[in-house]
Amino acid sequence: MSAPSATSSGRSAPSREQILHGSGSVAWDQVIGFVLLAYGLAWAIWVALLGPTIKEALQDGRTPAHFAATAAVTLGMYAPALAAVVMRVFISKEGLRRALGPLPSLKIGLAALLLPLALVLILVAIVTMINIGEPTPGKPMGSLLTILTFVGVPIGTLLAFGEEFGWRGYLLPKLLPLGEVKAALIVGLIWGPWHLHVLIVGLNYPGQPITAVLAVFLLSATLVHGSLNTFSDRLTDQNHLSGNPLIVSAGGLIASALLAIGMFINYRVLARRTAS
Repeated sequence: MSAPSATSSGRSAPSREQILHGSGSVAWDQVIGFVLLAYGLAWAIWVALLGPTIKEALQDGRTPAHFAATAAVTLGMYAPALAAVVMRVFISKEGLRRALGPLPSLKIGLAALLLPLALVLILVAIVTMINIGEPTPGKPMGSLLTILTFVGVPIGTLLAFGEEFGWRGYLLPKLLPLGEVKAALIVGLIWGPWHLHVLIVGLNYPGQPITAVLAVFLLSATLVHGSLNTFSDRLTDQNHLSGNPLIVSAGGLIASALLAIGMFINYRVLARRTAS
């Protein structure tokens, strides 16, 4: 095996196995430093730009009926990426050379694109069949899916990169010495509340009680993130699917159950392959 390359700081860059599975102990000072930066930068942006809307929603106890804060949200979404860059360059000193990791194969890329689409379509079918939501007439499904796939997903992927580069690109590898399952759970528990301000102003669940929004959301890689956001934001929003978004949306209870089932099946399959 060839020797690992050196970073600009003189330290050896981590191997692919170290990146994927972790080694040694958790550097909690780096974990805490990254989390404080990611939260601090994003929340400062959102409070500054969305302050009046947040205050009004908290007074009403409900999220706004319509979400219209895309630019402000986009700026905050890049806070985890900026935090990761600061940590890599100045604190943990890994540098940026291997920050993106290996490129995915064509098979993985297609799965990242199509699995979220399949999930959302299954969700729409279930919601429609049990009569808790109804598709709203609009563009023909074929045209809509084509636009979302070739225009929406690339844009969504660029937007999701700011979060993915930070949470899964920096924080997750730092926690992998705890084990993959524990690391993923901790990242989720940290990542979820980070969305607090944009959830309050109506992202995902417009016109709903704030306490219910936070409870449902907390139950629930860049291409996967971008693909899921793109299809779910269009195929299950109020313009395309009626019904309570806490239940019928891609971040609702039914979708959360589908994701849990899918993750369980995937975990069991991978466990069998590893054991064989």
